[in-house]
Amino acid sequence: MTSSTAEPTVSRTTTDDGAPALRFEMRFAVPPAVMWKHLTDPGKLKYWFPAEMDILPRRDAEVIFKVPGQRPLKGTVLEASKPTVLAFTWDREVLRWEFTRQEDGGTLLVLTISPADSAQIAVSAAGWHLTLMGLDDYLNERDLGQDPALWQVYVDRYTSQFSS
Repeated sequence: MTSSTAEPTVSRTTTDDGAPALRFEMRFAVPPAVMWKHLTDPGKLKYWFPAEMDILPRRDAEVIFKVPGQRPLKGTVLEASKPTVLAFTWDREVLRWEFTRQEDGGTLLVLTISPADSAQIAVSAAGWHLTLMGLDDYLNERDLGQDPALWQVYVDRYTSQFSS
């Protein structure tokens, strides 16, 4: 398997109520059902997602996020339509994952994030950029390429991109 896009495309947008949001688009060479499984199966999430996540993909279900050394955070499933849409809160953030089947059988992922702190939008963009690249690595059975040295490169990139 290979992805048709090496990196996500990231843009700053707004939610329906005018709050700042991030929009990520990335193509993957697997169908939406595989993407869904990698987002809802704790055994797969642990390899690429930034926290352990216990989720039952059903509207109004509780989501638990565990990061080593931190107290668990809670969220709520806002929308679940297998295998095309999953939206949930993570503490004060909202994440909406949309999977669209492409003609080649792959998937276009559109991830929209409403960050809790709009002043940290470039930091959030950098983190999710690296996370999506990690998902692509995992799906393609490559070593995770989430090089910590790239963190500041992406923070600087998105700080510049979003300040213009």
